[in-house]
Amino acid sequence: MKVSVIVPCYNAERYLSECLRSVLEQTVRDIEVLVIDDGSTDGTLDIARRFEAADARVSVLCQENRGVCAARNAGLRRACGEYVTFVDADDLLVSGALSSMLKAARESEADLVVCAHETFDEAGNAQAVWPQTRWMDRRGEARRRAVALRLIEGDSVLNIMCNKLHRRSLLERERIRLDEHVRIAEDALFNLEAVLCGSGVAYVHEITYRYRMHAQSATHRETGGAFDTHRPWLEAMRRMLERRGVLGAYYPAYVDTVVLRLYKDGGVGGVVRDFAKAAPLLLGERPEGLTLRGRALWTLVQTGAFPAAYVCLFPAQVIQRKAGEAAFALRARKERPR
Repeated sequence: MKVSVIVPCYNAERYLSECLRSVLEQTVRDIEVLVIDDGSTDGTLDIARRFEAADARVSVLCQENRGVCAARNAGLRRACGEYVTFVDADDLLVSGALSSMLKAARESEADLVVCAHETFDEAGNAQAVWPQTRWMDRRGEARRRAVALRLIEGDSVLNIMCNKLHRRSLLERERIRLDEHVRIAEDALFNLEAVLCGSGVAYVHEITYRYRMHAQSATHRETGGAFDTHRPWLEAMRRMLERRGVLGAYYPAYVDTVVLRLYKDGGVGGVVRDFAKAAPLLLGERPEGLTLRGRALWTLVQTGAFPAAYVCLFPAQVIQRKAGEAAFALRARKERPR
């Protein structure tokens, strides 16, 4: 099974060689490596061209600087593998990573394979990042729904674009691409849509990816408040959930994630005071498939009573977060390697 490895890069001359070596030295040999140069102004393109000349599996594509989403989409248009994975130009694939993911894909026939990863920095500090809940212990539709809920809420393992193996036929059939207008959490949005449209999610309980932390990392470039920063993602998520016909089923989770961004900016008072900013995301035509809780939340939002009710709802949310599955997993370190 051929794997297309998409490597978007912009001014990555310091790290690109090490990244590409980690890909080309994988035990899986049937790969194509698509290096997308996003208008670099340093020596990135020269390095990519040298790898292209030395290894027929490497192809270099160039575009004007349009951002990582556009670069990844360009790679998807060119890819021809049965599966697709993404590797950022400053990160590394662990030896045997593709083999482990392909094995999981074969055994499960899942459209998406998820693995754990490790963050590391220039000082040599490393930290393993494992799933925050036990969603992988569920089966079938229960697992898929659990993963979708985690992606709506935010999850350190599921969110990132890299360290995943996507079945390309699903992405093509459902026309799943990155939203080039979303700059924060665009990868979580892409993964969520793939999960909603796919047949299943497989999990490999091992570290297969090394995520480099440095001053230029995307995670270090957020500015402004949590709500304003994440608003394009929240708006795009609403549109996607409506387009896929599942907004009703996931409306409570969507309300929670919108309100959480207000809470991060100003606490309970911030939610009450600034709810008018978030209300347009939650209003509109009533979606089909609302659960009992969804109907209650819908009524509170539509009548304008949600801010006042939130003062009463907040304690229950705190208890749920403190005693919930995600918090317990973090405290108990349930996700250490077995």
